[in-house]
Amino acid sequence: MSLKKYVIADLKVLMQCSEEHMIKQGAAYLMDFEGEPDIVIDLPAEFLHTQSEKYPQLTYDETEYVWTGSYFYHKLVSFDGFMLHSSSIVVDGKAFLFSAPSGTGKSTHTSLWLKYLGDNNVQILNDDKPAIRLIDDTLYAFGTPWSGKTDKNLNIKIPLGGIVILTRSEENYIKQASTAEAVRQIYWQSVRPRKEELMVQLLDLYEKLLKNVPVFEMGCNMSEDAVRVSYEALLGKPYKNTGVN
Repeated sequence: MSLKKYVIADLKVLMQCSEEHMIKQGAAYLMDFEGEPDIVIDLPAEFLHTQSEKYPQLTYDETEYVWTGSYFYHKLVSFDGFMLHSSSIVVDGKAFLFSAPSGTGKSTHTSLWLKYLGDNNVQILNDDKPAIRLIDDTLYAFGTPWSGKTDKNLNIKIPLGGIVILTRSEENYIKQASTAEAVRQIYWQSVRPRKEELMVQLLDLYEKLLKNVPVFEMGCNMSEDAVRVSYEALLGKPYKNTGVN
């Protein structure tokens, strides 16, 4: 199996994919490029078989998908980037990332944006693991092939407009996150490099993010009012139902 050329998060990637799921997910990112790759992902079959045996809940197909993503996101830190475990949407030309531990309801929340605002006004950028990169002093969010249990991702680059840390709540509310809470939540929902110099680079990137992008804490239920509350805080304008309901 030969290495194929991809462009992911504006990075030139040579990657070997042998299984159906990763081949399908990566198809939108196949792109020829000149010069040397930024990242090479060529995981030995022996390694993938070992991991598949170590984690029997994963098929071999899923193992390749998980570990190619892990490799990419660890390398991403070297290019002023990181992954944030979140469901991300594009609205009015900006990306908004809703982050929370698995099972909290972040994908359900973003699906309500689509329902009540319509797919002409809202797009899913990546439903699980969007990439964030600092390029020329601007923070951008990118779709990537690694979008969790769904295939919802777009191969586009969008200025980052805000991050929302979600928790479940009977009543909907949103407030600016403290610096300490924002760093803590983003840290735990991202890939954390082992090398000290990369960790320093990642923390420096967090600092730049917090200076330039608003981070909110939000308690929400799964209702249209939750969409209204987050929409008005993020977009700074009155909410109007423009979907089909």
